[in-house]
Amino acid sequence: MASLPAPGPAPLRWFDWRAVDWRVVFMLFPRRRFTAAELQRAVPRTPNPTLVATVALNLAIVGGLALLFGRGAGVPWWYPLVMFGCMAALLLAGWQAWEDPSSRTARLLYFLVPLAAGLGLGLNLGMPARLDRQAAMALMLLLLMGTLGLWFVIVHRHHYIEMRLRELDERAKSVEMAQRLASAQLEPHFLFNTLASVQHWVQTQDPRAASLLEALTGYLRATLPMFQRALHPLADELEATTRYLQVMQARLGTRLAFEVDVPPALRATPLPPGLLLTLAENAVEHGIEPRLAGGRVCIAARRDAAGVCVEVADDGPGPAPDDTEGIGLANARERLALTLGAAASLQLGRGPQGGCVATLHLPETAR
Repeated sequence: MASLPAPGPAPLRWFDWRAVDWRVVFMLFPRRRFTAAELQRAVPRTPNPTLVATVALNLAIVGGLALLFGRGAGVPWWYPLVMFGCMAALLLAGWQAWEDPSSRTARLLYFLVPLAAGLGLGLNLGMPARLDRQAAMALMLLLLMGTLGLWFVIVHRHHYIEMRLRELDERAKSVEMAQRLASAQLEPHFLFNTLASVQHWVQTQDPRAASLLEALTGYLRATLPMFQRALHPLADELEATTRYLQVMQARLGTRLAFEVDVPPALRATPLPPGLLLTLAENAVEHGIEPRLAGGRVCIAARRDAAGVCVEVADDGPGPAPDDTEGIGLANARERLALTLGAAASLQLGRGPQGGCVATLHLPETAR
């Protein structure tokens, strides 16, 4: 039976009328209003020093030009005041729109300033000391440009915040999926092997069963709620990792020794859950278990110029030159990038005395 041909790509349209936002086309504004929580999530709500300086400089320039023009052109005394007041209102409305593009104040001034200016110029026609035609046209052109600038700021900032919120939603979904993958990677083989050991030792009445079961209970208590958050403090991660090492120590006996050296001042450092646990698991699986004599795992942290440096080292054979990193490490790097950004990194290398050293660089505060 002949197979049907695969459907080709959809024809590209150079213009799609259905995608047009007609409110924007007719110089109105998008309907969506942002909540305070959405604005706080998408953009900083603290005053931007650059924006404050820009508004202040432009107000000073507009005021100076208005005074110079008024004195040089011999226009009525109120003309520079009207021009300065209208432009100041538009600049302040632009500032408000930058902070919150759905602000009622900015949208109201967009309509009121040209209306007030038009009424003022209309009344000017009946005054004895009225503006000449050129001055009136210059004022109207200036206000038109300022109003268009305000409209552009509102629409551009609105689209930016919508795009930023979509980006953050996609990032949150990616972090959630990465956490589920990390949880799935950590639990099955470790739990099945440990439970098999507990079952065997109980059946053979091995006294080690009680200590292994106690260590496993502590591990489950520390790790079950761990993946419900995108970030948690290093102290919680150390608790789960220590419990894991205790379980493995109960299983391997004297073949595994471990040491944790993390100062209390660094234990509030945020990191993705399960990250340190993955590195400790890799150290035991690749550095300790393959050796009959076993080995040692050391976890240490220190503060450096970039933030906090956390190392997980073992004295095993170390990574081979042709080794490829598995899904766990790739997932760990992805979660680091999604939650902490470019300031965080993970490197694997050979230690100065041999073995493998995994180095985490973490910022001390989440972005």
